[in-house]
Amino acid sequence: DAYNDNKRFDDFTIEQLAGDQLENTTLAQKVASGFNRNHGTTDEGGAIDEEYRVEYNVDRVKTTSNVWLGLTMECAQCHDHKYDPISQKEYYQFYAYFNINSDKGMQTRNGNSAPMIKVPTMMQNRELENRRAAVEQAKAERAKAKPTLKEMDEWIADNRVDEVPHPPELGGWQFLGSFGAKDSNEAFNKDFGPEKGVDLKKEYGGKKWEARKYEDGKVHTIGLPEKSASYFYRTVKSPNAQTVGVSLGSDDGIKVFLNGKQILANNANRGPAADQEKTELELAKGDNHLLIKIVNNGGQGGMYFKLGGSSLPKEVLANLGQDVLSEEHVAKLREYYEKSVWPLAKQLDEKIKAAEKSVNDYNNGIVTVMTMGDLAKPRKTYVLSRGHYASPIKDEEIFPNVPKVLPSLPEDAQQKRLSLAKWLTDDDHPLTSRVAVNRYWAMLFGSGLVSTVADFGTRGALPSHPGLLDYLSRDFADSGWNVKRVLKQMLMSATYRQVSAATREKLEKDPQNIYLSRAPRFRLQGEFIRDNALSVSGILNGKIGGPSVKPYQPPRIWNEVALNGGLFYKRDNEQKLYRRSMYTYWKRSAPMPNMVAFDAPTREKCVIQRPRTNTPMQALVTMNDVQFVEAARVLAQRVLQQGGADFESQLDYAFLLTTSRPADDLRKRVFRDLYDTQLKEFTADKKRAEELLKFGEAKRDESVDTARHAAWTTVASAILNLDEVLTKE
Repeated sequence: DAYNDNKRFDDFTIEQLAGDQLENTTLAQKVASGFNRNHGTTDEGGAIDEEYRVEYNVDRVKTTSNVWLGLTMECAQCHDHKYDPISQKEYYQFYAYFNINSDKGMQTRNGNSAPMIKVPTMMQNRELENRRAAVEQAKAERAKAKPTLKEMDEWIADNRVDEVPHPPELGGWQFLGSFGAKDSNEAFNKDFGPEKGVDLKKEYGGKKWEARKYEDGKVHTIGLPEKSASYFYRTVKSPNAQTVGVSLGSDDGIKVFLNGKQILANNANRGPAADQEKTELELAKGDNHLLIKIVNNGGQGGMYFKLGGSSLPKEVLANLGQDVLSEEHVAKLREYYEKSVWPLAKQLDEKIKAAEKSVNDYNNGIVTVMTMGDLAKPRKTYVLSRGHYASPIKDEEIFPNVPKVLPSLPEDAQQKRLSLAKWLTDDDHPLTSRVAVNRYWAMLFGSGLVSTVADFGTRGALPSHPGLLDYLSRDFADSGWNVKRVLKQMLMSATYRQVSAATREKLEKDPQNIYLSRAPRFRLQGEFIRDNALSVSGILNGKIGGPSVKPYQPPRIWNEVALNGGLFYKRDNEQKLYRRSMYTYWKRSAPMPNMVAFDAPTREKCVIQRPRTNTPMQALVTMNDVQFVEAARVLAQRVLQQGGADFESQLDYAFLLTTSRPADDLRKRVFRDLYDTQLKEFTADKKRAEELLKFGEAKRDESVDTARHAAWTTVASAILNLDEVLTKE
């Protein structure tokens, strides 16, 4: 959005470096601060948290100084800079701006690490608002609901201590089992018969119920087979409807059913002991049916059971036990009934919990973005001896500042990243605008006015056109740091609009084109080559924004770097395969091989200037990679359907799409020979033609002749591999 909206470069810089520190910061500004969280991280066992936390800050210093200052400040991490006037102390003053960030060295592979924020879409925001409104509505409904005085007073009367019925009468234990299983999970989850209802006269899996004696309140070790389930059943006769507590123990897993309803489940792995589980039995008047399932994973197996008294709190029982209930006692008992006993209140409370859970569940599914965020209490910074994380020199505390060789900070500047960002974007800063316009120039012309784009220090190259660099940088700042304006200036200049063809005299006098005697000519980056192939074929997906995508790549690339060999690359399909290369999912330990062949960096560190090579491996990619073969196939179909009736008009159309000019006589003759040869081959061997036309997911128009389509696919592939297509000229 920043580039599409032509955001001012100074605002862009401030938000990238310190968006989280702006006053009344927006969600977008907080997200922008995540720029400094894009470094590599670790959660490797044995890694030292402080070592990697320091490493992250070192990376931030390098990136900031390279990108905005064009200085190799990282050279001063271990000692004073060998060439530039930057001392080690000044390095750690710059480092101090980032040293108070709250992120940790040990991060996680299970998603993002704090500090981070959620970034909902507009639709997700609306859904969250609706769900939160449902919570408020449920709470309002609960607040309005009140039990009648009659209900509350009847409950108090029923539960007065002198009127509490006798404790439940417990029947003897009945045992059923044991039932074997392949493992404890199956034994725990499988119903071997009695869980839906107990019939003591019925056999289950050939096993009968048998009476057993187990004294309540004691831990019993029972000889149960390993990986088995056993059932213990008894009746609980209650003289009145009431709730009583029960204490349980088990070796290993346990399930409890009351009157056919499961009330407790814990697939534990443990030895039996008292009070491992506590729950309540909602007893009906008369006979109640209690079934306990014990799952033994290994060892002897065992259980513990003890029925408690009333489940009411002691304070409530004390109030109920008063000889005479005062107004205060009654008020407290009514309050307890309304909050904890009243059936409608329980229903409404469950409704509130369900609504809150709905909000939390939905909120947990919203994408998060890592951001910057400083500690409430700033961490102290010291010079690290030889740059080693464990060797701080504590003789002197270091505070945030900038190198003395550069303009100083304003006197009232706070010691935070926001001050650094504003200092960098001062209209009169001697480096920031120069470094930026030089990088833009290098992007368009192939080489910067200062050829060492990342190094404006004493070891960097001198500008080839110092006056031009001064003019562009001054104009860039004075025009409101307008990126599109400065790019348009360069693109519309007579210098850029020259032809790239070079005479012998120009090559002799200016072989590197330092003096700009001709237009630039250089190999495109891999991302541009791929996007160009998709664009001219007509299948490029121009959607802006959204999640990363996973286009074609060879099998098992990810498996080679997985700890257990089980990490699989799940390729996307349909339109996601044809999104621009900037949206390709990038795994730094296994980057896209077709892009690496074209010198794409791994993105483990910030790279200001890529190397530019021309190798046989690149030709193997553009002639054999599925994405490029598919692009050639779709381009061939486009040419056959839209390029005219004869081969020459079709070839001109293909060249207009790929080079913006028709084919000349030489190319017409060469490609005619290639087409005729391939057409003859594919006409004679239709199977080979069909195999070629199967590359990629893009659907083929079956009405196009197979042999002609295959022959033109070969021609289209050759065109896409021409130097004039792969090269900016």
